[in-house]
Amino acid sequence: MKTVWKPALTCAFVTLLACSSRAEVVLQYFNTSWRELAEKMPEVVEVGYGSLWLPPPTKGSGGLSVGYDLWDPRDLGGKDQRGSVRTRYGTEEDLLYLIRVAHRFGIRVYFDNIMNHRAFDVPGFNEFTPIDIYPGLVPEDFHLRVTEEGFYRKWDNIANWTDTWQVQYRNFSDLIDIAQESPDNGNFGASEGSHIPKIKFVRDPGNPEYYCFAPDGGGGSVYVGFGTTNITADMLTNSAFAYLYEEDVNSYLIRAVRWLTAHTYVDGLRLDAVKHVPSYFFGEQYAAGKESSNAGYLGQAQEQFNLTRGFNDWDNHRDTVFEHDASYGRNDMMMFGEHLGAPPSLGEYIDAGMKLVDSQLHSFLNGNLGQPWGNLSGLQHEGGGGFAWSHSVMYAKSHDDGFAERPELHYAFNLTRRGMPNVYTDGNYQSETLGESGGAFPRHSNTAFLGQFSDNRIPNLVYIHNQFSRGTQYGRWGDQDVVAYDRIDKRENGGMSDADGTVLFFVMNDNYSDGAYREIATFFPEGSRLWQYSTGGGSFYYTVENDWSGSGNGMIKVITPPGGYFAFSWRNPEESDLWSGPGGEPITIYENGEETGFVSYERRDGPDGDPGFNPYGVADPDSTDFMYTYFVPRVSSPTNLRFAARVDGSAKDVKMKLDGGIDLNGINHGGGDPRDFPPGNSGSSDVFHGYESVDFVHRQYREKFAARDTDNNNVIGSQGAETYTCTIGLSNFVINTGATGRDSDDNTASWIFHDPETTNDVSQDQFFPFPENAAGQQIFFQVKVGYEFEINKMFLYYTTDGVSFPEGAGGEGIGETRVVELTQDHEDAEDSSSDWWGGSIPALSNGIVLRYKIGGFKQQNGDTNAVPFVPFFVAFPNDDYNIGNKKSMMGVWEVDNFDASAATYYPHNDFAFTETGLDEGFHVLRARAFLERDNRASIYNTFVQPFYYDVMSPTGVVVFPAENDTLEQN
Repeated sequence: MKTVWKPALTCAFVTLLACSSRAEVVLQYFNTSWRELAEKMPEVVEVGYGSLWLPPPTKGSGGLSVGYDLWDPRDLGGKDQRGSVRTRYGTEEDLLYLIRVAHRFGIRVYFDNIMNHRAFDVPGFNEFTPIDIYPGLVPEDFHLRVTEEGFYRKWDNIANWTDTWQVQYRNFSDLIDIAQESPDNGNFGASEGSHIPKIKFVRDPGNPEYYCFAPDGGGGSVYVGFGTTNITADMLTNSAFAYLYEEDVNSYLIRAVRWLTAHTYVDGLRLDAVKHVPSYFFGEQYAAGKESSNAGYLGQAQEQFNLTRGFNDWDNHRDTVFEHDASYGRNDMMMFGEHLGAPPSLGEYIDAGMKLVDSQLHSFLNGNLGQPWGNLSGLQHEGGGGFAWSHSVMYAKSHDDGFAERPELHYAFNLTRRGMPNVYTDGNYQSETLGESGGAFPRHSNTAFLGQFSDNRIPNLVYIHNQFSRGTQYGRWGDQDVVAYDRIDKRENGGMSDADGTVLFFVMNDNYSDGAYREIATFFPEGSRLWQYSTGGGSFYYTVENDWSGSGNGMIKVITPPGGYFAFSWRNPEESDLWSGPGGEPITIYENGEETGFVSYERRDGPDGDPGFNPYGVADPDSTDFMYTYFVPRVSSPTNLRFAARVDGSAKDVKMKLDGGIDLNGINHGGGDPRDFPPGNSGSSDVFHGYESVDFVHRQYREKFAARDTDNNNVIGSQGAETYTCTIGLSNFVINTGATGRDSDDNTASWIFHDPETTNDVSQDQFFPFPENAAGQQIFFQVKVGYEFEINKMFLYYTTDGVSFPEGAGGEGIGETRVVELTQDHEDAEDSSSDWWGGSIPALSNGIVLRYKIGGFKQQNGDTNAVPFVPFFVAFPNDDYNIGNKKSMMGVWEVDNFDASAATYYPHNDFAFTETGLDEGFHVLRARAFLERDNRASIYNTFVQPFYYDVMSPTGVVVFPAENDTLEQN
């Protein structure tokens, strides 16, 4: 259950983390129900995962099956067969809801896909076993032995794994093997190796919704889509159309994967046990036009992906499979296969159009990390230790393999080198032992993928990956214990220098006994002030030293911690202390001019996970119940929404992204697509994909707050600033002197003076009329500033609720704080270099408790006609002044007057079809703040704010979409 809650400013529980760009970390999320996965989507996107690899969504041999003993490829939990309707993970409705929610959040979904085999039952085993026990299949579609009585038996399991024939024509794990070879079934009959022609027939005569081609009237066929009225059951059984609908088993499997692609809107497939299938089954391997070919299992799936999702890259179905971090966005279905080693050769499967799960790298790291004989030399280069980066999906653990030697280094290497990394979790629902699997299946993950057990290393590495692990990898060092490399991203400008394109220097030490001192070259220029980002390595700035070559490139000279690693890059934009110090967040959502309320809900870890699950350290009265209560903004009005982003003074620009990418600025683009950076297009690399240009509001220097003792109590930022309190109708003032120790006067007022109990230079009360006489009247204020032109903005921040203290920055309040702007009133009569500012607030009633603070700052205006002229200044963090001052500066960007009820969006982040009006439920807003971008690769920080769009429940009580669902174990 959710309840709306408006937090006190001292209890601002909404924590913002850097979020995923599309430089994708795959989260393999197994053994968890579809409903729970949908509920956890805000947590997944907060950490920064870019895609989900899910277990087989299809019905296995029973309702508790993990899914690898496939029974029916068209049963996603919607058919009453094998003892249940639902699969182990839920119903078909649950699955489709999960995909829609994932796509709403901009997360891709990949299914584990079974095409090599079916379950353990043998069709026609005896007179009581139907030959069509598997929907759409008959015994001749499998590798089977025919008995003298006319029944069928399995062949032996593979005995010699170096024999390609056995690998592809026998069973493994006692699963019944499908005959995908052509033109004959090569192992069917009375003796092993017997051949029969492939059988063809209409395989789904009662299910026209499983077909997508109709007769074209001229002897051919035309694509009409799945589930259309162009295809009828009568048509399937009419002999005149048999030529169109009769299929061998290969065609049947291809049609099944096309149906899955069209029906679920899945973004890719992890292909199970590919080595057991002839490589040519998957796609064209050698022809000159293989990239555009629609031949085979993968070619047909890619064609269906284009048709279903509206992509038009018909000239190449594979480029963004292999070049997954290309300078243009993903426009192909991601394909990656499981192949644990030759024979047959790995290359032929890559040639057919798929990446491979990198078992070679996994074995290399397990054999070398943490071992006295280990040697990391070679890992500094792209593809070192494993497959070529473009062919590789890297993993430390998986559902089949729960062991990783030194997993902290395994993950650190995988998530910073070039390639596509995977993180495995079972959601902390640990399976029981499955006899056929030799242990628990899926394997126990024991992975702190959300920062469980106060271990933030994986979330930190996902952050580093998304922000900095981009572009090419340039090897810098490799020896027995230490590996180091630069990452260089030139996608925005291929002509930039290596120094301008360098975005990360990474170094890792496999010596767990001692730190490792190395002097390692880098393309970061000499004198660069770099920030150390890795958890456990200590947060500090490092100044790149001279490499002695005269090239201007630099040298990193550090002692890398024992069993640890460093990740260096430019310090990206951060939260502004002006706003975050008193409790503000980088992204604030307003409705009808007021900050939204909040909604609470429970976030849980699995029953075998962290009893004190609370990665953000929010208030939690029970630290043993595997959950904590979290709060996100609740949008209850669909119109007149404002999204404001506030970041420090190092940000030159901010772009925003709503969900997977929705038009936020109303700018019309060529081709009719209103999105600034739509998917699959030039210019939509992972840096910009889905983001929108938004309005710049203002940029300011440090905001100083007034005090009576200007020598000791003028502080920067409203947090701890002097606060003035009175009760209307009473004579008393209570003044909280707040923080002591005046802050630096750089680019702000030298001092700001206010005392409500005294007068100004011309005997005017600085607070008028006095509180006992103020009821029903405007209240006027006077404030003195030294010196002229040192600031150009002044605001009074106040509250009247009797509970909260006023907090804010830049002329905007946080929570219940209201704001009025003051203006210059007159020069001081005795000191012409000082000015008095004045203003008023609306009338208040007797008994109202008024609390207020007053702050002034220099707003950058960039207008040469302004007096004073304050040029725009971006504090690039490469010297002491900018580093020391950037967080006490602030820039503001916004989307204003957004109408969520009229927003047109693509629910699957593609070009297929649009809907209008956001769905009720969770959504996510991102703000990406960029450093100065001229002549160098973008450095940015991404902040994410989940929120609950709840216009359907104005009472403030919202029922959560689904209860947590614990899986039964097999």
